[in-house]
Amino acid sequence: MNRLIQNLCFLILMLLCQSYIFAQGFKKQNKEKISVEKFILAPFTEVISKDSMKTVIFMEIPFSSLQFVKKGSEYVTYYQASISMSVDKGMNIFNKVWLDSMVVKNYEDTWSKNKNSKHFFSQNIKIGNDYSIIAELQDLDTRKKGIQTKKIKTKNFKKIPNIISPLFLMDLKGEWGFGKDKIPTIGYRVREIGNGVTLKISGLINRESYALGVLLNDEGLIDSVFYAEDIDGSGGYFNQSIFIHSEKFKNIKNNFNIFLKQGGKLIEQNVSFSIYRAGLSNSIRDIDVALKQMKYMLDNNQSLLLKSKNKSEREIFFSQIWNAKDPTPLTEYNELMEEYFNRVNYTIEHFDGWEAGWETDRGMVYILFGAPDEIDRFNSNNNLNKTKQVWIYRKIGKEFSFTDQNGFGDFRLDSPFSLF
Repeated sequence: MNRLIQNLCFLILMLLCQSYIFAQGFKKQNKEKISVEKFILAPFTEVISKDSMKTVIFMEIPFSSLQFVKKGSEYVTYYQASISMSVDKGMNIFNKVWLDSMVVKNYEDTWSKNKNSKHFFSQNIKIGNDYSIIAELQDLDTRKKGIQTKKIKTKNFKKIPNIISPLFLMDLKGEWGFGKDKIPTIGYRVREIGNGVTLKISGLINRESYALGVLLNDEGLIDSVFYAEDIDGSGGYFNQSIFIHSEKFKNIKNNFNIFLKQGGKLIEQNVSFSIYRAGLSNSIRDIDVALKQMKYMLDNNQSLLLKSKNKSEREIFFSQIWNAKDPTPLTEYNELMEEYFNRVNYTIEHFDGWEAGWETDRGMVYILFGAPDEIDRFNSNNNLNKTKQVWIYRKIGKEFSFTDQNGFGDFRLDSPFSLF
């Protein structure tokens, strides 16, 4: 039996490798973003008075989003970036435009997703309104444009007491809107944290004392990071900065519980801070969730072994599994892991319904075999109200037939799944 399971897992991995190369047609059914659209627009806010808050809006432009042109021994790109903000369905508050360029010496840097240019703008806004933000990036060489929009909603902030979205501030030389050499994290996974990070918490309160606490939750074990009681609240708002030493960040994903107590009311908010680890797919935000999503490639012994491990042991187990399957072990990038979890994320986006997308029958087939070469859609002969899909994989000689059981997208395999 163990031998059969091992052969089954080996076949799944071989199919995964094959379809990584060939099966890309399914993704093309949905319009993918062009490069110039793949910048980051991120607004950050903090309360600065009883009636107003500061918003700092960042555009982070990866080198890969623009086209570089070789000039002499260097590569250059020119672009225009802009950010505008308006009261929802109202007047424009500001519009900021930057004409800029980026110059690199190495060709590899021209398609880097990590190296980037940053622009930001700071604006004080009135609490009680909702705001719209539009950012536009134009590549001045190709003339292509990318647009992104965001909302800042403050109407609900009138419910007192409250906590505005907390911020994590990192050390970076310069002025970034939050004091000297402090910049908010834009990405969800940080590579370098130095001695630690600053957690900035702000909100509105009644004009009386309050208690503020921050706890680090490590798999049910609560470790107090900061606690303050009977703080003067006469100003009607608070803005607290708390330094968290790097030794507190023991996991890839570190969960914090923030609570505010005032006048018999308890307000809580949870935030997380994730740390980058070499060889980990950018699609993964939580190791425990990722391990569950790996059920199609774990044999019975591995699944049983996984249940007996604590959080830190599970992270080691995860790394061991993927290190053993890394097609290019001398590089930081694990292509097989990246492809597997990209497929998982695709199923979550497209097949979610009665179950999580990756747990559905279509999700299972997509994760194991990738995008089908062709999909036939028609009504069932026995029931015109039931829709069928047949996924055809020509390169590996397989077909999978699914029927929508209830008319709401609950597609199930018509016959038991078998790799043979």
